[in-house]
Amino acid sequence: MRSQNGIALVVALGLLLVMSVLAVGVFFTTQLELWTTRNDTTSVQAFYAAEAGVQKYKAALFNQYIWQEQALSGPTPASTACFSSFAKGIDWNRNGRIDPGEDFAGGRMTLARDEPVYDADGNPVGYATVELYPSNNPKTYTLVSYGTAGGAKARVQATFFIETSSPLNLAIFAGSGAANKWLNGGATIRGGIYVEGDPNNPDGQVISANGNFALYNEYDLTQYPGLADFISPANQKAEDLCATLRVRWGQVSVGGSTQIGTPQNKLKGVYVGRGRSDIQGQNVDVCQSNKGVCTEALGPFDLSDPPPFPTLDGPGGCGGSLSWRDCLRREASLRVTRGAPIIDIIGWPLGAIPSNPQSCIQAFAGKTLTLGNSAVDCSYTLPTGERGGFKYTPGSPGTLEVYGTVVLEGYDVVLRGDLRYRAQTGSTKNAGLAVLAQGGQGGSLEIGGTLLPDPSLGRFPEQVLGLVVEKDVYQKGSRVTAPIYAGGTFRIVHKNTLVGSVITNQFCTTSAGGQTNCNAGQSAEIVFVNTTGNRPQALKAIDQLAGRFTFQVLSYERR
Repeated sequence: MRSQNGIALVVALGLLLVMSVLAVGVFFTTQLELWTTRNDTTSVQAFYAAEAGVQKYKAALFNQYIWQEQALSGPTPASTACFSSFAKGIDWNRNGRIDPGEDFAGGRMTLARDEPVYDADGNPVGYATVELYPSNNPKTYTLVSYGTAGGAKARVQATFFIETSSPLNLAIFAGSGAANKWLNGGATIRGGIYVEGDPNNPDGQVISANGNFALYNEYDLTQYPGLADFISPANQKAEDLCATLRVRWGQVSVGGSTQIGTPQNKLKGVYVGRGRSDIQGQNVDVCQSNKGVCTEALGPFDLSDPPPFPTLDGPGGCGGSLSWRDCLRREASLRVTRGAPIIDIIGWPLGAIPSNPQSCIQAFAGKTLTLGNSAVDCSYTLPTGERGGFKYTPGSPGTLEVYGTVVLEGYDVVLRGDLRYRAQTGSTKNAGLAVLAQGGQGGSLEIGGTLLPDPSLGRFPEQVLGLVVEKDVYQKGSRVTAPIYAGGTFRIVHKNTLVGSVITNQFCTTSAGGQTNCNAGQSAEIVFVNTTGNRPQALKAIDQLAGRFTFQVLSYERR
C-alpha cells in the first residue's frame, strides 16, 4: 500500500513538474512573442518616422526651391555654369541671404534633429533626424532621414535631381524644330538643346546630326581668339553645363562623325520622343572618343509638364491679362512706333531731358533703323539722374548704350560694324532691346559685326543686353554675347560664335554672305553661358511663363 502511495506521489510530482515546465514555456513563449511584437512595432514606427522625415523635407525642399528660383534669393555663384539657386545654400528664412546653418558647412545641412512624428491622435510615435547632402552636381542632392522609436532605429534616404526647365537655361530652345535638320554640318553646341517639334509629325526628323555635328557638356572660351576678355573670369571655362538633349515630338538622326557628349564628359541625359526607336543611326549610345552618343541616361521624352514655346502674344507675366508684348510696352523706357504719316516716339516722360531728339527722329525716317556711320541719340535723363532710351556712337568699334527696355515697333534693325554695348537699368547692368512688328511690317534684326559688352562697365554675364525679336535674327558678326529670342528663325553664319542662349522657332546655319537660306556643313558655334539673376526685365517673362520646376527621385533606399 505504501509502495503504491509512493508511486502516486512521484507521478503527481512528475505531472506537476511537466505542467510547470509547460507553464513556464508558455509564459516565455508569450513573453517572446510580446517582445517580438514590440520590436516589430517599434521597428515599424522607426521606419515610418524616417519615411515621414524624408517625405516632409522632400516637399519642403521643392517648395523652397520654387520660391528661391523665382526670387533668385541668396548669392549667385561667380560661375553660372550648371546654376542652381541652392548652390550656395538654402534661404529658409527667406530674407535674401544665406544665414549660418543654411549653408553646407561640413558637407551637409541638418534639417531636423529628433523631430517628433505624431499619429492621427496627436501622440508621438517616433523621432526623425534629417540631413541633406550636396553632390558635385549642384542640382543633385541626397536626403537622409534617421528614425527612432523605443530603441529601434531605421534609415531612409532618397537622391533627387532638381532643376528649372526654363528655355533660358539651354543653349538652344527650338519650337517647331523644322530647320534643326541643318545642324548636320560642323555646328557645335555647348550646352543643352530642347526641341518642341510637331505633335502632328512625330516621325519627322527635327535634328539630322551628320557630318561633324557636336553637342558638348563643357567649354573653354580661352581657346576663342578675342573673346575671353569679354567674359567674366569665372565663366571663361566650364567643365559641367548639366547639358541634356530633349526632343518632345520628332526623331534624331545620328551619323557621320556626330559627337553627343564624350566618354570623359557625358551628357546628363538624351530624351527623345518615344525613346531609342526615335534615335536613328549606328552610333547610338556607343560612347566613342570620335563619334557616338555618350550620356548618363537614354530614353523617351521625360518631362510631364514641358515648357511651352513663349510667344509675344501669350501671357506676359506682369499681371492681369496682359500679353508679353503689352508688358514690354508698359515697362519700356523708350518706345518708338512706326506709323503714318508721322513717327510716334513714346517714352520721354515728363521732366525728361532728351539728349538729341532731332538725330533720333531722323534715324527713324525710313523702314529700317541702321546703326552705322551716323550717330543716333534717343536717350534722355530724368531729374533723378536715371537714364532711359538708347544712344549709338559710331567708331571702330562703335558704342551702343541701352538704358532699361527699348521697344521699337514696325522697324527692321541693322547693326553695322563691330559694337560694344553698355547695358544699364538703374543700378543694374542689364537692359533689353525689343524689335517688334507693327501691322505686319518690321520686326527683324541683323547683327552685321561683333556685339560684345564694354568691359569697362562689366563683362558677360555681369553685363547683359537681352534681345527680343519678333521675327528673324541674322548673326553675320563673328562674335556675339547675348541671350536672344527670335520668334521666327535664328540664322548664324559659318564659323561665327554666339555666347549666351537662343530661343527660336527655327534654328539654322548658313554660309557667309547675304544668304537667306539654311545650308549644311557650317561650323558655327553656340556656347551656353547662363545669365541667371542678371536677366533683363524684357526676358524675365520667359522664366515666369515657360519655366517649369522639375523634381526627379533618382534612387530610394530603406535600411
